[in-house]
Amino acid sequence: MRSGTAGGCLFNGCLAVLVLLLVCVIGLWVWAATADDRAEAEARADLRSAAETRQEELVGAAADGVLDDSEAARVFPRGKPAQGLVRIERHGPDVIVTAELLGVGPGVFLAGETLVTGCFTFTVTPAGHGHRGAEVIIRELAVEDEPQSACTTAGVPSPRVLPSH
Repeated sequence: MRSGTAGGCLFNGCLAVLVLLLVCVIGLWVWAATADDRAEAEARADLRSAAETRQEELVGAAADGVLDDSEAARVFPRGKPAQGLVRIERHGPDVIVTAELLGVGPGVFLAGETLVTGCFTFTVTPAGHGHRGAEVIIRELAVEDEPQSACTTAGVPSPRVLPSH
């Protein structure tokens, strides 16, 4: 068809609409294909934020120079699907708290939310032990394939609290 005729304009217009529609469909397909990754990334960011919040709470709890088991248990309450407090160990003045935390992200399509769990150790050095204030160092335990319980896969024994020495 020749350009400039009524049939040519109609053909060119339909072709432009079809190309635009194809671009929109491909864009939606890519957006939908990456929705899971975006939701998991937001849940992991929430998990890191939860660990940093717990770090601040532990600093406050150990500011008096002592971190007892009940203070640690208050910082890490049990919950579903994360276990919360898993273990407390004492090595000299340091207290090592192992806990499983939960990160929540947006839902994907019809799902309500995206949940991820992570297993962390918090090494607490209470105030007055070579430090002006309490110090807490966070370490996330590596888990290759996140199962129902991240702390179990990371080689941490089942939940228990070791007695204070």
